[in-house]
Amino acid sequence: MLAAAIALCAPAAANAATFPVQQLRGDFAGSNSTVTKTPDGVHFGTYGDATAIGGSLLYHGLNGRPLSALTGFGYTFTYRERGNTTGAAPYMRVFLDEDPAVDSDGDGNAANDVDHDIVMDPSENAANVPPQATEVRKTTADTTVRFDDDPGGTAPQEHYADILADPTRNGMTISEILVSQGFSTGVDVSGLVRNITVNANTFAFDVAPVGPPGPAGTTTIVRVPVFVPAPAQPASRGVLGTQASSCKGDDRLTLHAPRRAGQRFLSAHATLRGKRLTVKGRSIRLDLRGRSEGNYDVRIIARYRTKSGRVVRVVTHRVRSVACS
Repeated sequence: MLAAAIALCAPAAANAATFPVQQLRGDFAGSNSTVTKTPDGVHFGTYGDATAIGGSLLYHGLNGRPLSALTGFGYTFTYRERGNTTGAAPYMRVFLDEDPAVDSDGDGNAANDVDHDIVMDPSENAANVPPQATEVRKTTADTTVRFDDDPGGTAPQEHYADILADPTRNGMTISEILVSQGFSTGVDVSGLVRNITVNANTFAFDVAPVGPPGPAGTTTIVRVPVFVPAPAQPASRGVLGTQASSCKGDDRLTLHAPRRAGQRFLSAHATLRGKRLTVKGRSIRLDLRGRSEGNYDVRIIARYRTKSGRVVRVVTHRVRSVACS
């Protein structure tokens, strides 16, 4: 009878598992050298100016699957900053492609398109300041998310279950799942992600990285150096167009809303860090002159009319960088 009872309980327990992740490879990657695997977790930063620089932990295990395959997600983190701003904590996102057959960003690869996103922001749209130097756990079971409102301020917080119940959204294709730190607010910002949860599976990063085995009966201590970049500083400039340091990318640029096969472009608007850019037709004016060193993510929201007369909304991101020496 005891064996039968254990057998009945086993399937439920088997649905949930914890997997130690010793290095960022395979389904996991860091977006740049500021995202490193340590024995305590995945470390981000330190970012001197977190409005200009940041990094992401990328998970590709559900790429190409419909959103309905992602029943829930979450993560455990700690962070620090010099100050007390609402947007300095790590945030989790799910990038979505509305139509995998269409190369909406025009880069020749339809599989990596990002038309929409879901954001788990621990401040819940600046409603609170997550505690610093404290382990915080956030999941879709206990917090709300935003749809298509990465910067915050325009879309309401909603329960992830309501998004899954919406047939216009739950069939969209997952392009990527990631946890990001930076590209938001704060000074001298750093973070540590101990684990992420995808459906019932937990991927634990607070384990020792892969290292050479020690002699029998000994303990091997692996010390991993953490890259800490110098705080980003504004380029030293005199009159507009002149500069003391040598910078690349600090120019006037023209970006374009993507063309979509079989659809007629209607309108577009674009923002850079929450501020609207000048748009004329499909053309978007981006002026990076005088900007400090860092990455600049332009969010483009365009509307198109299909042959059947349906109006679709497409969100794309274009990232440009300023590098100074």
